Amino acid sequence: MAEERNTHVKMAMAEVLGLYMIAFVGALVGSYGLKIFDGLGVIVAVSLYLGIGLLICTVIAFWNENLLLTGIFGVLGIFLVSFGPMVSGTLGLGAFPTNVFGGDFASAMVYMIAVGVLLLVMALISWMQPVKLLPILLIVGGLAFIVLGLWWNDFGAGHGDNLRMAVGALWILTGLIATYLAAAITMLVMKGKPVLPLLISK
Repeated sequence: MAEERNTHVKMAMAEVLGLYMIAFVGALVGSYGLKIFDGLGVIVAVSLYLGIGLLICTVIAFWNENLLLTGIFGVLGIFLVSFGPMVSGTLGLGAFPTNVFGGDFASAMVYMIAVGVLLLVMALISWMQPVKLLPILLIVGGLAFIVLGLWWNDFGAGHGDNLRMAVGALWILTGLIATYLAAAITMLVMKGKPVLPLLISK
């Protein structure tokens, strides 16, 4: 019993840390989409570290045999680690030596949309587990990635203001849901019972 309880606590730690990092990304990308700031420097600067953090959470999820979180955190971690090289490739920024996309905006669009589709697939799978707030987060996050990809393909063309606002709204919403979910899980572990609603089905 004690070993099982310790495993659950470790898993909750990975969940909360991963969700807070997702919330951080949501706040940054959402603010960029809403034109609170226009430079990608801050996002690029922290994306690698957040990606590494999510990959650490992925290892913990894998260790605890949580297949769902392994997929979610793993996909997002890989995306964040590769975000800097992707930006340097599409925008031709010389500060980043790795140019994996060769300046092709369409390649970056496909990459982002693929991540979004994967999150939507995971949302369908996660609907089988009791916490229904998780698939809601994945649906909103998946749509946020898809719209981001569509807007990114229009980057610099000057025709994507509406898409950019949609990107901002969806990513801010993703960050808010992730923050709420992390806080609710924290209080659940601390109190031993649901305090904030998690939309748990029986």
